[in-house]
Amino acid sequence: MPQTTTRHTTAQRGFRALGITALSAAAALTLAGCGNGVPPLEDVWPEVSESIQNAKSVSIDGNVTQGGQDMSVTMSGLIDDSSYSGSVSMGEAQVEVVGNAENTYMKPNGAFYEEMGGAPLQDLVGEKWLEVPAEEGGFTMSTFWSSFSEEIPDADEFGDSEYTSEVVTHNDEEVYKYSGTSAENGEPVAIYITKDNKLVRVEVEQGEGESAEASTDAASASPDAGSDTGTGTVDFSDWDAVEPVDMPAKGEVFAVPGM
Repeated sequence: MPQTTTRHTTAQRGFRALGITALSAAAALTLAGCGNGVPPLEDVWPEVSESIQNAKSVSIDGNVTQGGQDMSVTMSGLIDDSSYSGSVSMGEAQVEVVGNAENTYMKPNGAFYEEMGGAPLQDLVGEKWLEVPAEEGGFTMSTFWSSFSEEIPDADEFGDSEYTSEVVTHNDEEVYKYSGTSAENGEPVAIYITKDNKLVRVEVEQGEGESAEASTDAASASPDAGSDTGTGTVDFSDWDAVEPVDMPAKGEVFAVPGM
């Protein structure tokens, strides 16, 4: 039983929302220690944080609702951009990505092309992968990862807070689950950490006192309203164990002249 003790582009918008929901949610928890055999979060977090900061590769699967907009991102690869793959979607707009340090290869759907004002380009590209220099695409692994790593909280942020802790099963593995509420908006937040101190999930739920319609209305009333909040889950796996992926064959790629 849980115990409580006192203690811009489509990709960029999706990346930022998921990053905020994940690691900054951890920083915003109202937490406290525990006496049920689960180590206090402030004790395990330094090693968790170090594993995040020193990660060479990781797989991330996030699904978030922010301002009434459903967003999902899956990215897997080496953080130095030498090899990565994934997909990004916001509403009807979706794009698959594969890339390396030189180029990002994108396969957008029609809704994505329309949102980005590139419908005529879709006719030229067809079913091929669109080649974009990595520094211009905004879909690289390092860009995605920075939305998370920039939000890593310090261990001392957990020292004077309240939370519940328990051992739960996640993906057939026993892990530590720390649950509390966000100090920013009162929404329920949970962090899942393996027994060898690896982050595997962050959950942010919508509080009972705020309806989805109210959140959507607030976001519509002001472009910045709700920009730093979101609800959903972000899962982490394959820490330092992601294998390189093959890039598309030359005949499968469309390169925009002049790029």
